Amino acid sequence: MKDKDLDNLPKLAKDALIENRKYFQKLKKRTPKRLDLLVQEIHDEEFERTDCLTCGNCCKTTSPMFTYKDIERISKHLKMKVADFTAQYLRIDEDDFHVLKTAPCAF
Repeated sequence: MKDKDLDNLPKLAKDALIENRKYFQKLKKRTPKRLDLLVQEIHDEEFERTDCLTCGNCCKTTSPMFTYKDIERISKHLKMKVADFTAQYLRIDEDDFHVLKTAPCAF
């Protein structure tokens, strides 16, 4: 993907929304045995073309999952108590993961 395509990423994603929904519905019905390998191949191909540090789109739309070790480390860096950091910035998502309360990323 060329850098100029990164500027158009939200539009490209919107244009492919129906196609992507159909694909994910198909995956839910019948998960391929090689799904992890397929996704890893797609991931590797894309990251050959795209430098994440020049985009930042993930931080604008999707929260990372925070482990307890992450929470402790970030709290210490921000000079906050773990409970205060968790209350101020995190929530538990539907899969029971700690994620950011807001998007884009507060950091």
